[in-house]
Amino acid sequence: MLDRHPQVAIAGNFEFLIDAISADGRFMKRDAFVRSLSLNGVFQRSGLAIAPRLNFTGIAHDFLDQVAATKNAPIRGATVHRHFDRLLWLWPDARFIHLVRDGRDVALATLPTGRAGTVWRAIRWWVEAEQLWERMEHKLPIERQLTVHYEKLTSDPERELRRICQFLGVAFSPELLRYNASEVRAAPVGKWRDADPADVAAAEYEGARWLLQHGYVLSGRVRPPSLFRATLLRLQDRYRIAKHRRNLFGKRLWLRSLYVSRLGSRKAKARLTQEMKAITEGGTGHDRR
Repeated sequence: MLDRHPQVAIAGNFEFLIDAISADGRFMKRDAFVRSLSLNGVFQRSGLAIAPRLNFTGIAHDFLDQVAATKNAPIRGATVHRHFDRLLWLWPDARFIHLVRDGRDVALATLPTGRAGTVWRAIRWWVEAEQLWERMEHKLPIERQLTVHYEKLTSDPERELRRICQFLGVAFSPELLRYNASEVRAAPVGKWRDADPADVAAAEYEGARWLLQHGYVLSGRVRPPSLFRATLLRLQDRYRIAKHRRNLFGKRLWLRSLYVSRLGSRKAKARLTQEMKAITEGGTGHDRR
């Protein structure tokens, strides 16, 4: 939506860049970074080019320059879902728009990706992001951060987009409202209400603090799942993740991953990780028989 503004250029998912930065600010060496991009489907579809002779920092800045050059926009940005604090190692003066959505809906939307097999586990990804943001917001100057609720953005887009424009220091543009429905993910608000109440209760136990902190109403009393329920959830989670990975990677690669993860060398594990990541992100093909 923001990319519709004539003065704003927003890149898509920039995780391929963030994953090349360690928590303590060390950058991946250029050659290794370029190799990782060659296997990254998200990057391959981005239309970005790797400029010769630039180091990691130079490449990162050039990526955003390329995004901005598409319409000569003075304001440029990117979408990042995890480790967003690492952006500060590259852009210490960056501003952040924190888009928050009901963690229960986020958890349900995570299930088809295979990262989790139950909402009980899936909501932890959301909790981790909110924990990171909580640490960041106390360090960032107030003028460099803005929180926007997904539910408000979908119910009253003009009001929220005006807030964002004010934060960015640009005039509101009617172009922001001329987006196709397909540009906003089909992410129904409150879909978690259709899920199993016991699963929802377990998820709420994991994320209650942050759900309440952002103004979301819980379905009932917060309490941990019983020992039996927790055991069942763990088994369901492992089974569903394994089934998803088997279907995604094929039997041969999936079985190899089980062996390498336990007995393989560090080099074999790194090679396998890149191979599986390429498939996960839609990069190079693979014989999945």
